[in-house]
Amino acid sequence: MRIVHQSRRPAVLRGFAASSVAIFVALAGHVSAGGAMPGPLGILVPGVLAFMVCVLLAGRKLSVLRLTLSVAISQFLFHVLFVLGTITPSGDTAPHVHGAPVVLPAITAGADAAAVADGTMWFGHALAAAITVIALHRGERLLLGLRELAQQSVVWLQRRIDAAVFAPRPHSIVRALLGAARLDAPHDAALLSPLRGRAPPRTLSV
Repeated sequence: MRIVHQSRRPAVLRGFAASSVAIFVALAGHVSAGGAMPGPLGILVPGVLAFMVCVLLAGRKLSVLRLTLSVAISQFLFHVLFVLGTITPSGDTAPHVHGAPVVLPAITAGADAAAVADGTMWFGHALAAAITVIALHRGERLLLGLRELAQQSVVWLQRRIDAAVFAPRPHSIVRALLGAARLDAPHDAALLSPLRGRAPPRTLSV
C-alpha cells in the first residue's frame, strides 16, 4: 500500500495544481469580465469535481494532452456550476398590495444573449485555457529542473566537504616520510658498518 501511495503522489500533486490554477483563472476571468462573484458552493463544488477529474487524468509523467483535458474540464465545470449558492429572484410582486399576481420578468434579447455564449466569450475561454496549460506545463518543467539542479548541488557540495575533511594533512605527510626514513636508517647503517675504519689507499710513490 505504501508503494501505491508513493506512486500516486505525483498524480495527486499534479491534479491539485491543475485544478486549482484552472479554477482560479476561470474565476478571475469571470469576475474581471463583469460577472458577479460566485457563492462558496459555486467555487467549492467545481473545485472538488475538477480536482478528482484532474487526478484521474494526471499520470506519472507530464503530458500536454492530459493537462489540456484537465484544464478544459475544470473551467467547464466552473462555468456550469458557478451559479450554485446564488439566489436570484424569479418574479416581482407589487408592494403593499395583498393578493396581487406575481409578475414574471419578460424574456428579452439580453437574456437570450446571456444564455447563449457568443464567439467572443468562447474565444476568451479558449485563450485562458491555453495560457493556463502553458503556465502549468512550463512551471512544472521549471520546478523539475530546479529540483535536479538542487540535487546535483548537494552531491557536489558533499564531495567537496568529504575531500576537505578526509584529505591527508601536510604534517601527516611529513611525519610519514620521516617515519620511513627512520625505518631505513638501521638498514643503511648495517650496510655501511664493514666500511668503517678503512682509510683510502695510499698512493704509490714514484
